[in-house]
Amino acid sequence: MATIKFIGVLILIALVAAFTFQNTDTAKLNFLFLHKEMSLSLMLLAFLFAGMVIGWIFSLLLFRKKEPRDDDLKTL
Repeated sequence: MATIKFIGVLILIALVAAFTFQNTDTAKLNFLFLHKEMSLSLMLLAFLFAGMVIGWIFSLLLFRKKEPRDDDLKTL
C-alpha cells in the first residue's frame, strides 16, 4: 500500500513539473488596484491553491457537527 502511494506521489510531482515547465510565459494580472506580471504557471498554481483553501473553509463551515441543544433532546 505504501508503494502505491509513493508511486502516486511521484506521478503527481512529475505532472506538476511538466505543467510548470510548459507554462513559463509571463502573464499580466489586473485586479482592482493590483497590477502584477508573473509566470503563468505560478499564477495558475496560486489560484488553484487559493480555491482549494476557500473550498476547504466552506466545507468546514457547512458540514460541521452541531452540538445538540436541550430543545432538540426534548423532542426525541
